[in-house]
Amino acid sequence: MRAQNIFFSLTKSVRVLALAICVLANCRAIVWSAESLRFGFSGATATQLAGALAVEQKLFERYGTNVEFTQSAGTTMIRALDSGSLQLAIVGGGQALSAYLKGVDVRIISGLVNAIPFQLWVKPEISSVKDLKGKLIGNTPPGTSLNLANNVMLARAGLDPLRDVKLVAFGRLGLVSQALFTGVVDAALLSPPETIEAKKSGLHMILDLVTARIPCPFTSVVTTRAMLEKEPLLLGRSLKGILHGVNIALTNPDLAKKTIGRTMRLADPEAIEEVYQRVTMVYERFPVVSKEAIDTILKLSPVTSNRNPYGVLDMSVLERIEKEGFVRSLYPAK
Repeated sequence: MRAQNIFFSLTKSVRVLALAICVLANCRAIVWSAESLRFGFSGATATQLAGALAVEQKLFERYGTNVEFTQSAGTTMIRALDSGSLQLAIVGGGQALSAYLKGVDVRIISGLVNAIPFQLWVKPEISSVKDLKGKLIGNTPPGTSLNLANNVMLARAGLDPLRDVKLVAFGRLGLVSQALFTGVVDAALLSPPETIEAKKSGLHMILDLVTARIPCPFTSVVTTRAMLEKEPLLLGRSLKGILHGVNIALTNPDLAKKTIGRTMRLADPEAIEEVYQRVTMVYERFPVVSKEAIDTILKLSPVTSNRNPYGVLDMSVLERIEKEGFVRSLYPAK
């Protein structure tokens, strides 16, 4: 009987302890949830998969941030950061650098994709990049990621974008691939799933910029100087959510592919697989942005700003997370 009483007493104590832990956890969550962050990204491209996963899987909340999410275009989000209506965004690093050189106090605090993810697809009669001379190339307006990629690609080939080729600008990315498929242009930089249709259309790929590993802040995590000064810890918790999204993208293919299908509105398993494989090629566990990545953009045109272009980089939050061992904790050794 005494043993039974001891058993019931221990059981009751365990229950009380478990209840206390739950209460404390809920209180902690309530305290954390009071700290909110206005976050934006486009969400409809493969390079921003980590942001989509962070939102869908509530990874921001896991690290103590209640995110107010906005989905918009990159240039719109840069303006929103400048006005204070956004505090953190996933945008093109080239767009962030351009805004910074014009006086906007944005800062790149982490990479997401530090390489150019496009492939160059061309008509059958074109066999090398040099053959692009005199040809029409699909493009988007200045300041966009595809425009940056085209200029990097042409510079690498020694071709002048103003004299040697004709860049035909379209208002949005989807129109570029259609222009290539219908013969309006001779070549275009594409990424999955458009590459599947390109292959079926009799086009062929002559250059993969991912394998070239040209340092470039293609997709970056961007905030403002004011946020870095006032809320470094909040930014750190938010960045943990994004890095955890990178982790899921790299280690949980099934979940990542489901998110790709939803965000990019894809149902074809082959298309989803192509997109996913491209993501795994460009994502890094510790996506620090180097000065060499900034140099890639600076070499394309003379800098007219009085600002130090490398001032756009502030890796202090990312480096602190690394020193804490957070990134290592996401990828424990087997």
